[in-house]
Amino acid sequence: MWGRRARGVVAALAGLGLLAAGCAEPPAADDPNGPIRIGAAVSDTGKYSIEGQAVKRGYQLWADMVNNELGGIQVGDRKRKVEIVYYDDQSDPEQAVRLTQRLISEDGIDFIFGSYSSGLTLAASAVTEPNKRILFAGGAAADTVFSQGSDYVFSPLTNTSRYTESALRELAKRGVKTIGILHTDEAPMVDIQEATEKLAGELGIQVVGTQRVPSDANDIRGAVTQLRQANPDVLVEAGHTLMGVLTVQTMRSMDWAPRYVVMIQAPTEHSFVEQLGPAATEGIMAPTQWHASAQFADEYFGTAADYRRRYVERYGEEPSYMPPSGSAVALSLQLAIEKAGSVDVEKVRKALLELDVDTFYGHIDYSGEGHPSGLKGANVNRPMLTIQLNAKGEQVVVAPEENASAEIVPMKPWSQRR
Repeated sequence: MWGRRARGVVAALAGLGLLAAGCAEPPAADDPNGPIRIGAAVSDTGKYSIEGQAVKRGYQLWADMVNNELGGIQVGDRKRKVEIVYYDDQSDPEQAVRLTQRLISEDGIDFIFGSYSSGLTLAASAVTEPNKRILFAGGAAADTVFSQGSDYVFSPLTNTSRYTESALRELAKRGVKTIGILHTDEAPMVDIQEATEKLAGELGIQVVGTQRVPSDANDIRGAVTQLRQANPDVLVEAGHTLMGVLTVQTMRSMDWAPRYVVMIQAPTEHSFVEQLGPAATEGIMAPTQWHASAQFADEYFGTAADYRRRYVERYGEEPSYMPPSGSAVALSLQLAIEKAGSVDVEKVRKALLELDVDTFYGHIDYSGEGHPSGLKGANVNRPMLTIQLNAKGEQVVVAPEENASAEIVPMKPWSQRR
């Protein structure tokens, strides 16, 4: 049964006239001699444009690999190339719904690659779920996306409830006693805030302040002032990349540098250091789904380091974890189609639930086994890494200890930064 929150999304969108009574049948049956067509409503514009374009690059890197190196996906006794139909959802849930419905009813597409943002993914699932189309969440990790009882949503990302886990456990070993949280009002960021508060309590760390701001806010000085007055040992900022940039700019203008800073998204993006400079970003930590130094590998992309080289050669910059997340989603579809020997939605869905594979992105298992809620479609047992930016703006893994290549270092005061 689909969850209450998802049904609420459907009702709200229907009230706005954004959902038809049902999607029409596709205009034409699948052509077994043609390409496998995949839809993707991603954020080329709007507040998620940085992350949206990053995950889109991951989708395209996979498509190029499949078409140009493999000659297509093996479907039974033949190989079929892939074609991705892209639309810009403008970082808008209503637009995501319209475009997802268009991909299904007008373009006749059964497999859809999602945008960055769990909110956009949840909105898109309001269309894909009742129409029994598979939605691959290449940029969504909120537990709420999967706790609705969805049957057709899949994501290889670690769930948001574990995002700050490795960082807080390592910081607790270093004697931190207090934490402050700044987060946006988006569902996944609220999930992170709640999970962080819960874990802090378990670790004996006191939450001395929590400030919630709109995701499109352009002035957060009041919220940051409140947190500064609470004087936490650790500041956790949970928001998209632009919010991370704004937070650093605000902290610098106020001459406030907490001992440790953990940002959920921004430090993993190349543009964050590029825009602010390495002096401003040095010492900031972030959870990451993937890093090129990780010991992950498969027969398609090779090692994590191989993937990084491929990406840099194609795009001329270092990848954040978003492009490999997109590529991992797409690789999941490829492996499931090959396993099923078919592009039939139900056969592919069954094959996805049976996947138990190691990839360049890490282990993928969508069965939900091992999680108390049994979140099918979520990669619940995948660990989360924590990186810290060094003086050169480079990412180094600092947690968990068994995966670390460097020690965590405290933030420098602004007066000591070049």
